[in-house]
Amino acid sequence: MTSEDVETNEVEEPSKEEGKFFPKLLSHIFDILSFRKVVEELKVGKTSPTMCFVCKFGIALLQHFVETEKPKEDIAHIAYTICATLKLDSDRVCAGIVNIFKDEFYHIFQRNQLGPQEVCGVLLGGECARITSPLHNWTVALTPFPKPPVQEVQQPKKYQPKTRVLHLSDTHLDPYYLEGANADCKELMCCRIADGPAPTPEQAAGKWGDYRNCDTPLRTLENMLKHITATHKIDYVLWTGDIPPHDVWNTTKPEQVRLLHLVSRILAKHLPGVPVYPALGNHESAKINSFPQPEVKGEFSIQWLHEEVTKAWGRWLPKSAQRTLREGMYYAVKINPNLRLISLNMNYCNSQNWWMLLNSTDPGRELEWLVHQLQDAEFRGEKVHIIGHIPPGHMDCLPVWSANYYRIINRFESTVRGQFFGHSHLDELEVFYDDDQRPTNVAYIGPSVTTYDGVNPSYRIYTVDGSYPGTTNAVLDHETYYLNLTEANLLGEPRWRMSYSAREEYQLSSLNPDQWNKLLERFLVDDELFQKFSRHLYHLSDFPREPCTGECKIETICRMRTARSHDSSFCNTMMQ
Repeated sequence: MTSEDVETNEVEEPSKEEGKFFPKLLSHIFDILSFRKVVEELKVGKTSPTMCFVCKFGIALLQHFVETEKPKEDIAHIAYTICATLKLDSDRVCAGIVNIFKDEFYHIFQRNQLGPQEVCGVLLGGECARITSPLHNWTVALTPFPKPPVQEVQQPKKYQPKTRVLHLSDTHLDPYYLEGANADCKELMCCRIADGPAPTPEQAAGKWGDYRNCDTPLRTLENMLKHITATHKIDYVLWTGDIPPHDVWNTTKPEQVRLLHLVSRILAKHLPGVPVYPALGNHESAKINSFPQPEVKGEFSIQWLHEEVTKAWGRWLPKSAQRTLREGMYYAVKINPNLRLISLNMNYCNSQNWWMLLNSTDPGRELEWLVHQLQDAEFRGEKVHIIGHIPPGHMDCLPVWSANYYRIINRFESTVRGQFFGHSHLDELEVFYDDDQRPTNVAYIGPSVTTYDGVNPSYRIYTVDGSYPGTTNAVLDHETYYLNLTEANLLGEPRWRMSYSAREEYQLSSLNPDQWNKLLERFLVDDELFQKFSRHLYHLSDFPREPCTGECKIETICRMRTARSHDSSFCNTMMQ
């Protein structure tokens, strides 16, 4: 089946023969409410009073339709009309998204017990509404053992062994990418066979990728892996999710399974003998962000993905890790006698995973399991690295899940020596703090392989204190590498280069949390340094952007100064 088959045969535009007036009126109301502005705010992770109001209005409307038993097809038609009239995307994209999600949305909202206020509070945090439901206001119990004295991370001697760890994130392979296709198609995703040839040379997709809404060509992914193999000695790989392309209106279960196995085989082929430790992204399901709790059975069960992920990644994981992978798509594995790696299914914190509205209480008992893993590691004197897709402080992570995770990390700050995420496609980080605003931990957000959102293809290599008795397993430095798309497409050949070393570029004495905190403070007074960081944020991309100053600069720094989603309290204190 090709991309064109899916788009022409499976996506049908809802009928427009009946009920034209009401949908048009709703579209006009949403236009007045600046719905398009809200969509843009969602993309950049900003919560505003307008966003909260639009959320409550939209949820109230949807609940009214469901409670009055309005036919599912009529609701779908209204949703399509709003999307198309406001030009949130093309008609075929609007139609495809509505057709894919209508059954699931109707099923969830028939069973949802929350009012509009609480729904938006669950999704957007306390700034929108206070949460009272015990299904969404919960606390994971920590262990009864007191927190031991904090262990300061000492820098190792130069002669002591180091480990080199490759971090790949947001691969987003597009098997239908076509050089010369229309890269300016005005849709959610372009550069594909189905987009047809470009009307002008300037609109043509490049050979190695494109800064516009386009994903990774197969040749670029394979060239990157060949370069890595030829250039670096890698001990193991962290692969933090999002395998399929961004054609979210067009996904099918067979295609998602095919891509999962295809990209897993590609990594195994180009990195023979190198262990790969994957984490699940929010694009891996047959419907983006749709990850029902393990107890959901029947037509909406996602057990099929549990099984396929276990098959695809079982080549790298021991049987002990495959059990929890099959049950909840998370696992733990020993990297060496002193280091345990934990891969989390961050879709259980995903605020766009609407299944969480039914019950967000520790889905899959993942955080309870995490506490047990960390306590066991503490008893054994092991250190832990955690990987996942959605960063815990990102606005796409449910506030209640994020707050629980934050407590867990601060309790086990001397055990957790590294956190690695993706999802944003940007090169950034999140700092954790205790109640006294002492920095306790750091979550690294690795740059993306995909160019989607106007960035260069990138990967990162961490230098970690090596596997010897008494090792700290701390991250000592990281180096980021990139491919300049403009140059590659002009020359016809890719040239991968090192972008920067964190310690050298930012003059850090170490990568300990206090050093990252001091860097964020320096950004406030040293704009030249911040602008250098801002260039790295987008992987040294040539895609035109306005300089990040004023409110943009403050929001960028604030985003990194808390790993609690939808919580600006630490940042507000910093800015006083």
